[in-house]
Amino acid sequence: MSGRGGEYRLEFEGFEYLCRVAESNSAVTEPLVVVGGMMQDRNSWSNYEKLLLDHTSLVTVELPGFGAADALPARYGYDFLAEALRHLLVELEIGTANLLGTCYGGAIALRCAQRYPRHVSRLMLGAMTGHLPQSYLHMIPQWQKMVAEDQRGDLADSLMSTFVVPPDRGIRRHAAVWRMLSHQFRTQSQRDLDNASDHNARMMLHDWYQPGTLDVPVVVYTGEHDHLTTPGLGRQLARELRAPFATFFDADHMFTLEQDVAHADLIVRFCTDRPLTDLPYLSPLEYPANTTSV
Repeated sequence: MSGRGGEYRLEFEGFEYLCRVAESNSAVTEPLVVVGGMMQDRNSWSNYEKLLLDHTSLVTVELPGFGAADALPARYGYDFLAEALRHLLVELEIGTANLLGTCYGGAIALRCAQRYPRHVSRLMLGAMTGHLPQSYLHMIPQWQKMVAEDQRGDLADSLMSTFVVPPDRGIRRHAAVWRMLSHQFRTQSQRDLDNASDHNARMMLHDWYQPGTLDVPVVVYTGEHDHLTTPGLGRQLARELRAPFATFFDADHMFTLEQDVAHADLIVRFCTDRPLTDLPYLSPLEYPANTTSV
């Protein structure tokens, strides 16, 4: 991937999508390719560049249906998005990548690692669950109604209560993250709302998670106070994948913002095969039976 820093617009099966490449001059591991949540874009991880570029190149993507990429109708499922992610890895001549998928992006990254393991060195799944929370699925028709009736304030309040816990001084940087998300939810463009509606419809039409073995090292984690993709749900997914599981202390679903320095440290450790033990920000790893320690 030498000399490939910058922004790229690619095309897969008639859909244009984008990526941002920040190349490291001192990489000690494969490039890290990040697929974020449904309301994140290729710039949502820019603060991680200064935390990671001494160790790895960073590729952030807007697959079809995300950000400024072409809209993706809900009839296209997670297999299609996983294939689009593989297309990116091939087009950028990455070879093998460390994949990080958080929340909605976790379903895509996992499917890609399951279907195309030769392109994946390691897999990190943050705030990811194998079983969609019923509390979330129950809200989808109400959100669709709010969008149709342009009830943006009510929609923002509902999304806030879904993704983050109420203001809590026990969660690091919580007030700042709360304000940022509140502004983001209240200022969504029509394109943002349409993309989110397609993402939600996709959840109802396609298998979010397909059981299957993984041929790459994987770790699953979330914030200890995450009330959407709860530690219990993450622990269950880790058990099914025979992967280790842990939680970030003093964080909820938005640990990527609340604990960015700690999260970057975890990324570097995992991607360079260092032990994930005795870390001040992370609970002790839990291992299902016969899972190899990391």
